[in-house]
Amino acid sequence: MYLANAPSTAGDCSRTRENGGGSHLYSRTDGEGGTPLRVALKIAYDGRGFHGFARQPDVLTVEGEVLFALGKSGLVEKVNAANVRGASRTDAGVSALGNVIAFDADVVDDSVVGRFNDAAKDVWAWARSELPPGYDPRRARQRWYRYLVTGDHDIAILRDAAKEFVGPHEYRAFASPEAGRTRRHVDSVDAQPESDGILVDVRAPSFLRGMVRRIVAAILAVERGDATLDGIRDSLTTGTGPDLGIAPAEPLVLMDVDLGFPFRPVLDRATRECITARASNEAASARFWRDARLHASGPRF
Repeated sequence: MYLANAPSTAGDCSRTRENGGGSHLYSRTDGEGGTPLRVALKIAYDGRGFHGFARQPDVLTVEGEVLFALGKSGLVEKVNAANVRGASRTDAGVSALGNVIAFDADVVDDSVVGRFNDAAKDVWAWARSELPPGYDPRRARQRWYRYLVTGDHDIAILRDAAKEFVGPHEYRAFASPEAGRTRRHVDSVDAQPESDGILVDVRAPSFLRGMVRRIVAAILAVERGDATLDGIRDSLTTGTGPDLGIAPAEPLVLMDVDLGFPFRPVLDRATRECITARASNEAASARFWRDARLHASGPRF
């Protein structure tokens, strides 16, 4: 059983703006110039409100919102000339607490975070860094994803299954059909029980699309008896095997991306207060659905 949340508009952190997630270009008129700096921002977002990270026509995406905010804030003169790059292209429904965007700009001080947050809707920055010229955050050292599995589970079986994915393996059986190079090295897969479920943490330098969700589906299949450890090992060796499915996107969070450069935490008060209000609203909503589930099991009078 997976945790699946419904989108909520309560506590919306948006600022007043003219367009949501568009790709319009904005230009500064203050005459600033000089050699551009390579700026990196750690960003967070609730993926339930986006059709993934990568920009797509006519739908709201994280990348589209980032480009809009960079242009509207004046942090870049022309969005299409700022070499904007994202570290991880999260799928639709997948959230992030530590994704990274990088872009060329004229300033790299703490004001960058506030200016970005003032212009962005449902995406916020909370740390900044300066990178070498032209650095692409896709070259990250490690990415860390966390998946929340709810319900009652045998943690020992899940951990035994998770161990099979650690190390270098052939992931063709755990990738989408259009995937190219499918050999990957996974640094660690850990399962840890918490009060709201089991947290499955997966760390690796890079992932195939949907790979973490397929790993989660596979270890749950082992627990159910629909797959075996020997079968998992064989699939990771030969690249062939049964399709064990893919877990839902909503419980998956990109926790952090390690570029090998230090980041300075910076969070403006308005954004901090907005996050606190949104968290309170989400907690109230979660309590409502917990009570609704209990009520569905029988009257509580």
